[in-house]
Amino acid sequence: MTKLRHLRRLALAFALAAAPLAATACKPYAVVQQSGPPSALKGVTSVTVGFDWSKVTVLDKASEAEYLAEKTAEERADFAKIKQETDAAILEGMRDRGIDAAPAAADAAPDLVVSYIHVTTGIYTPVYSVPSKLQARFSFQKDGKVTDVIDTKSMVGASLTTPSDHQRMEMAGRNVGKSAAKYVSDAQGK
Repeated sequence: MTKLRHLRRLALAFALAAAPLAATACKPYAVVQQSGPPSALKGVTSVTVGFDWSKVTVLDKASEAEYLAEKTAEERADFAKIKQETDAAILEGMRDRGIDAAPAAADAAPDLVVSYIHVTTGIYTPVYSVPSKLQARFSFQKDGKVTDVIDTKSMVGASLTTPSDHQRMEMAGRNVGKSAAKYVSDAQGK
């Protein structure tokens, strides 16, 4: 067998072995729990969404409270606004991918709970920059039971074109919202 033929066979073997890994590597989410078959998400086109910031870590702090304890009143208000904008951006990201997502009523059980795991709002200066990072867990529910759970994350670089932490967190929120909508589509076999 010639060297060229041997290399071709080796390349084919690697390609065949890597194909399943490549298919999962392209997914913008990690499945923690999946229902089915058939999927509990079959036929879902709209969801009500609740947001849970209670267990989030911020920067290198163990909790939001610890992070905010070192901030001024103005900085605390700014972070509260970022949280609202991020929630809204997740809904928009889901809508961008065809899922009619709306905030759940205060007295109703949501179809989906978005639990924030980690947030770094980031910073941009001409000398030093830190990207914005967002990690969230999406727990889909049906009849009061959790059926599907995915983890998602997004990072948006801080640069001259994305100097605002509000802008970057909105982009990160849309990204994770789109990831959740993709999961719904994938679960439905679309």
